[in-house]
Amino acid sequence: MEAPNYGIGNSSHPPHYAREENTPLIPKATQGKFTTEARYNDVWAAALFILNIGGFACLNFHSFKAYANSQTTAPEDDTQVATSTFAVDHSLTILVLSSIAVNFALSFGYFVLIQRKTAFLVKFSFLFNVFLTIGLGIIQIMSGSLLWGGLMLVAGILVLVCYKLWASRMPFSVLLLQTVTSVTRKYPGTLAVAFTGLFIQVAWSALWIFSLAINFFVFQKSSNCRIQEDDGKNKLLCDNNQLYMVMIYIHFVLFWNTEVIKNVVHVTISGVFSVFYFFEGSAQGTPSSPTLGSAKRAMTTSFGSICFGSLLIALLQTLRYVLNSLRSDSDEGLMVFLATCAECVLSCLEGLFETFNKFAFTQVAMYGKPFVKAAQDTWELIKDRGVDAIVNESLVGNVLGMGSLAVALASGLYGYLFFKLFSPTFYAKENEPLVMAAVIVVEMILGFVMMSVPNNVIDSGVTTTFVALAEDPQTLYRTKPQLYHAIAEHYPQVALNVRGVQVFHQ
Repeated sequence: MEAPNYGIGNSSHPPHYAREENTPLIPKATQGKFTTEARYNDVWAAALFILNIGGFACLNFHSFKAYANSQTTAPEDDTQVATSTFAVDHSLTILVLSSIAVNFALSFGYFVLIQRKTAFLVKFSFLFNVFLTIGLGIIQIMSGSLLWGGLMLVAGILVLVCYKLWASRMPFSVLLLQTVTSVTRKYPGTLAVAFTGLFIQVAWSALWIFSLAINFFVFQKSSNCRIQEDDGKNKLLCDNNQLYMVMIYIHFVLFWNTEVIKNVVHVTISGVFSVFYFFEGSAQGTPSSPTLGSAKRAMTTSFGSICFGSLLIALLQTLRYVLNSLRSDSDEGLMVFLATCAECVLSCLEGLFETFNKFAFTQVAMYGKPFVKAAQDTWELIKDRGVDAIVNESLVGNVLGMGSLAVALASGLYGYLFFKLFSPTFYAKENEPLVMAAVIVVEMILGFVMMSVPNNVIDSGVTTTFVALAEDPQTLYRTKPQLYHAIAEHYPQVALNVRGVQVFHQ
């Protein structure tokens, strides 16, 4: 593919394609985005996912039944079980409800701040990341850890260099963030989708933890596992590999299901932002209920593609889990070293695959492509706009990451102040330091989780807008010329599509 010449042409003029290979799904011109004639893609992956859920259910039915049969009856003597020092009362109820309200307010407040102070947050979050990394490096050095401290100092300096190199690209990221937050206000269903996905993920995680405990109990007994002391360390030894195989499978189910839930949310939200990009301001107008239409597509015709891409990440995560288990169980230094190196490589690959998948699933949401075709087109996009994609991801990620950290810290502070100001009564006073620490940690986790909802929406919106601009800037000029000119002023590359075809000719 011929390299695009970004320096030629006036990007503020309307684009004109000599040849269009990936026309977006808009009415008449390209079969319509939400038509019922859409093709079901990667059906085999959806079927395999459903079979996997069935296998997990059968395993749990067997284990729960075995666990129930293994339980003994209550003791016949008059032995009393010690009562807990933790009780549910009105103060705990007030803490829970007020924490949810406070975290929601903090998350929404930061969301509004992103829209109103976008340029400031983009710059400040980047510099905050620099100073935080360098500060942690200095603390490490002062504590005696010269190696890790030196590495963090180098990392901080490299981030600062990137700040200087990427300064010219910041206005483009600022404009994307402003556009995305305004679209989210217009389509609040995107936040509802994110909250629904969060609720489903929390419920699935709770079920999985319960399943893990039951299956470990059942198969530990059948594997004749016991604790043996070796060189002052307690090690778990088993007579066969049945337990390990079950644990590997259960973790694989966790990884695959989690990825599917996350990517269904991403594809749904990307579909809504695609509606804005391709329909808003057009003669056809926006479809009715774009959020429901996009969710329907994600759960039907595109569900197989979501399962396919999620499976690849799940396999990498499962392999990392296996390597981590080998490293923990092995006494051989060479084996531990090799497993650590392999896990490090897989961790890097997983991060790259997750970023790649996000762009590929955006193609799935926009065009209804099967996953392989979406991956091929994403590779073309990465080759053509890779640096821009990385810079934009980093700048937006800094803003969202700083928001998560700020909300988590503010939430933890609220938990501390609640204890100091209201003296709750749901715990024994002698346990106050431990309970307070636990509440602060839980509050911070709650704040981080709550902030993930607008973060996911903004991240999906920015990715979708970036991909749409790279694929079809002509539509933006036709439907929203003012936004097109504003973007072209800061991002002249918008005059070219991802195939290197200049969209305006003198």
